[in-house]
Amino acid sequence: MCMKTKIAFFDVDGTLSVPIYNDNGEMKIGFSDEGWIAYCVKEGEESYQYCKPVQMTIRYARKLKDQGALLYVLTTSQTSFETNGKKKFLQTHCPGLFDDVISVSQDQYKLLVIQVIAEMNGVALTECELIEDTYSTLLTMLPYGIKPTHVSSLDES
Repeated sequence: MCMKTKIAFFDVDGTLSVPIYNDNGEMKIGFSDEGWIAYCVKEGEESYQYCKPVQMTIRYARKLKDQGALLYVLTTSQTSFETNGKKKFLQTHCPGLFDDVISVSQDQYKLLVIQVIAEMNGVALTECELIEDTYSTLLTMLPYGIKPTHVSSLDES
């Protein structure tokens, strides 16, 4: 029997947003690590302005919220400029939907954040869900009973 999701954690890049960036008039889907940092510093809060929201993920988040789940954005960011750009994107495309935005420096720290938030809320890990586009991150959740949901598995309806 599948446990009801009480806390859901959503990644941003590729999960809540379609990555599209304007680099000196050229539209790109990404950068090298160094190029990304330079872009985020240059663009600041506007670094995600050309990204498109992934509507099926936002619909899924609303469905979970309607069922009473707490919703968190759990994203990996290299700089505060990147995090601020993501926050502005979320405020623009899904205002008030998420309870908080949490940024970690490496994907491996997502598990620890989920464990801490679950404990703070008295929720079992089996009642937590991570919605993400990176299989390796999702697979690290399995031994802990956290429900891993790949964005590609979300229903279009």
